[in-house]
Amino acid sequence: MRNQFFTKGQKFSVGDPMTDTLWDSYLPEKFQTLSPFQWTPISVIERTWKYLSADGVTSVVDLGSGVGKFCIHLSLLSNHSIDILGLEDREELVSLSNSLKVNWETPNVEFRKENFLKEFPVGRSHYYCFNPLYETMKGSHSIDSIKQKSAIQFLKDLQSLKQNLLLLTPKSKLITFHGFGGNFLPGFRVVVKEEISGGEYLVWERE
Repeated sequence: MRNQFFTKGQKFSVGDPMTDTLWDSYLPEKFQTLSPFQWTPISVIERTWKYLSADGVTSVVDLGSGVGKFCIHLSLLSNHSIDILGLEDREELVSLSNSLKVNWETPNVEFRKENFLKEFPVGRSHYYCFNPLYETMKGSHSIDSIKQKSAIQFLKDLQSLKQNLLLLTPKSKLITFHGFGGNFLPGFRVVVKEEISGGEYLVWERE
């Protein structure tokens, strides 16, 4: 099990700088091609850890964790010092994430097959998402065709996400890359705004 994906990837030695090409090489080919559009870039994960390490982080939730890239690499950067939870509603991606978790030896990362719009995990200090509602948009580079794509569905999901985020306690943080699906988040203020890897990177604080 441990070598299921490592044998497919490029050779990696501890201390070598991590790159997207290297990390993605451990993925099945069909998921490698989606990486520029669906999985968080290494530079964004590194920026996130730089922010989190100075912000009193205790736990992180990735809303729509995909293949687990953000969670697993963040765990490595943090030297496994924080609890990290990835929520993903595709069984195939959860299974892949758990295999990669074993290979990268990140036991403090947990992946669950859950829809965060219906089962939202409150009580964490920080949340992260990379345009988590993209799969309901009529765009290209989708993971699959399972989810219904329509403007009505997107707006419905966006409203559900906003309502869930209002459950967060004051001072909780939401970190977004390429947005959360909207431009305005009631009950939050922006504390960081940057451009990274061709996308907008924001940190929102619950007021």
